[in-house]
Amino acid sequence: MINVIKLFTLILVKFIEYPFAFRRQNDKFCQNVCILFPGCCYETEYPELQEFTVDIGGNLTLPCRDSSTVLPLVNANSVIWVREGRDGGFNRRRIEPDGDLTLTALERDDAGIYACRVEGEHGSSHHTEVIRSRVKVEVRTPPPALANVTVRPSTVLALLLWDVTDTGGYPITYFTARYRQKHSNSDRELDHWHSVMPEHISPNVRQIDVYRLDPNTTYVFKIWASNELGPGEETVLEATTLHDIEEIELARHLLQGAQTFDTRVWVAAVAVVMGTLLMLAIGTCYLLYKDCHIPSIRREEQEIIELVPNIILNPGYYDDDARTERIEPDENSNDQTTTRINNNTVVQPIRV
Repeated sequence: MINVIKLFTLILVKFIEYPFAFRRQNDKFCQNVCILFPGCCYETEYPELQEFTVDIGGNLTLPCRDSSTVLPLVNANSVIWVREGRDGGFNRRRIEPDGDLTLTALERDDAGIYACRVEGEHGSSHHTEVIRSRVKVEVRTPPPALANVTVRPSTVLALLLWDVTDTGGYPITYFTARYRQKHSNSDRELDHWHSVMPEHISPNVRQIDVYRLDPNTTYVFKIWASNELGPGEETVLEATTLHDIEEIELARHLLQGAQTFDTRVWVAAVAVVMGTLLMLAIGTCYLLYKDCHIPSIRREEQEIIELVPNIILNPGYYDDDARTERIEPDENSNDQTTTRINNNTVVQPIRV
């Protein structure tokens, strides 16, 4: 009978341990049993991955527990924090009394997955080491160096191209590119850096032209991206412009006066032209509006104006409507008025 009770107890314990070995996250029954039987509640080898994000130079505390389950407190002496994929330890850390890990002054290399391992007893017959939590740490930084940065030089200009593989955690706000001549003679003073216009290049752009270069000259180019945290890592490379006489002459004519050109002249000229066109458009619209609202002369008034000269020259002139004016029929059934000819002779209606 005693053996049967022991066997039944062992089966019951295994039955209780089995669900918790697979982390049934939303089961309230499992959480209650963890409180009543803390010895049989432990996390699996790979608990749910938690994610934390922090800016570079900030501090972060990693919990040594899974947020989806209720687990008993642990002793800080039995907690071991490791970073997956890294054999060596990590600096600037402190393990709290409850087993949590505090990281200070985080850098880019501190990003990764951290695991909290606990050594403890689970039953009376064996000791085991379990992973209570896994935390992924992401450190937001200024943008790293741009990828695939190349320069395609010509005689007096160069095309600068680049790609973006990582933004550092924040969206890129703009790019910045600069250039200067490289002097082979170390005794000469280095040329100062010239900004590629525009100074703040749009974050959607992946190439830009660099003008006003000298033929057959070596230049040093550098470019970097910036985000909310500031400018990123610079990429520096060299390129030598070509020496082509025809292109040099063509560029000399095209770029003549470009350095001394004042853009305000173009702005003023465009403003004058646009203002003139605007005034013409307004005047045209006014004339059309005025023409549409002038009342049309009635046909009768126009006919009277046309009849005045004829009446003065020929008093007996009447238009067709006046000559054939209808009246009440007389005894001879005539229904038209008398008609006068040019000498004012009255023509009586014809009797029938």
